Amino acid sequence: MRRAIGIIRVSQTAGRAGESFTSPRTQRERIEAECEREGLQLVEVLEELDISGGKSLAERPGLSAAVAIVEAGRAEVIVAAYFDRLVRSLSTQAELLSRVEAVGGKVRAVDAGAISAGTSGEWLDSTMRGLMSEYQRRQAAERSRESQFAAIARGIAPWSSVPAGYVRPRAADGSALPYVVDPTLAPVVREAFEMRANGARVADIRAHLARYGVALSPHGTQTLLRQRAYVGELHFGDYPPNLSAWEPIIDRDTFERVQSRKTPRGPRGSSDRLLARLGVLRCSACNGRMTVVATTSRNGSRFYSYRCPAVREDCSQRAAISAEMIERHVVEMALARVFEIQGHGSVETDVRAAEVALEVAQAELDAAIRTLTVVGDEPAAVERLTTLQAVRNAARERVDQLAATARGALTLHAASDWPRLSSAARREIIRLTVASVTVAPGRGLDRVALRFVGE
Repeated sequence: MRRAIGIIRVSQTAGRAGESFTSPRTQRERIEAECEREGLQLVEVLEELDISGGKSLAERPGLSAAVAIVEAGRAEVIVAAYFDRLVRSLSTQAELLSRVEAVGGKVRAVDAGAISAGTSGEWLDSTMRGLMSEYQRRQAAERSRESQFAAIARGIAPWSSVPAGYVRPRAADGSALPYVVDPTLAPVVREAFEMRANGARVADIRAHLARYGVALSPHGTQTLLRQRAYVGELHFGDYPPNLSAWEPIIDRDTFERVQSRKTPRGPRGSSDRLLARLGVLRCSACNGRMTVVATTSRNGSRFYSYRCPAVREDCSQRAAISAEMIERHVVEMALARVFEIQGHGSVETDVRAAEVALEVAQAELDAAIRTLTVVGDEPAAVERLTTLQAVRNAARERVDQLAATARGALTLHAASDWPRLSSAARREIIRLTVASVTVAPGRGLDRVALRFVGE
């Protein structure tokens, strides 16, 4: 049974602008039904949320991972629910088909069937579909830009959030209108700016806002104090700004005094915790990087944990875990991974074999190039050249992957070596073996999901 990788893509999960929204659940159901009809074993479904179909393959984390899985021989087919969920760029489509078909893989969309560039007819069909898909994306972007430009000129902010101190009224037809001053919160915000202009700390301003129901993180408070919306200005991307979009709450003199209060941040003290600077620990709810928090008990003992740093409004299930527990678990898993790799044979031998394969592939490619200069642009010669280039590229990637593995695996020869390593060396081994560690709310290690590099 051929193995398949499903691709789910949504351009925008909020606002639904740019493309009509097709839910991930609906796409997954269509992919699963297609695999059952075609006799495919669906081994994994990769989601790309808030990712445009017009991005290059390198900018498509899910699709590029699916291609890598096929090239590695762990799957044979890439399946999407709809053609335009797969790609909306001709250049991305060409690279996708070239790489997948070079290793004998296939690409399918439920609404379009097999997508291929193998024969001239298949190339024509897939290119015409891709052309229409990219045209629709470009046309939608142009129309969206025109409407956004018109909205900014009318003083209508093209986003859903409203700064504290303002309210967004609605017209009779439900369309948005420019902000109007909130008589209840505007004085609170005005006082916050005056406090900062007179030298108050961000913590004091945050407490002042919280007393009136405006709960912000320290970073959120600093962001509020930098918003030019409070002087009536509307800025959005590279559009010309509207400098009188609505009634200001803060006068420009006070606003500029607040901006002058900003002082450069000094260097932060670095934590000596093992996972503090690796960025591999992630909160399962918001995917935020977890940070080290120290707690001091009444008797003076200090306990460390990793916690999701988001405020409650940003993450409703902020995860936390004991630093000792998760560090011990990650070290054990990383060492097990290293010894598993070593147990499968000499890493040095594997690297050398891959280098030899690369040399052979490069030699065959060079010979084909020399032949092409003699026979000219013969279709068979060009096709042969394309195939050999794909083989050479795959061999080069294999060498790079094994070399990275070797740097981690060959550092250790026994568990007794670990205590003698420096902190930097330990972090490097974890970095080379562990791709991510996702922590969910709860207790124990059952809520921890660890993914190795290359998986």
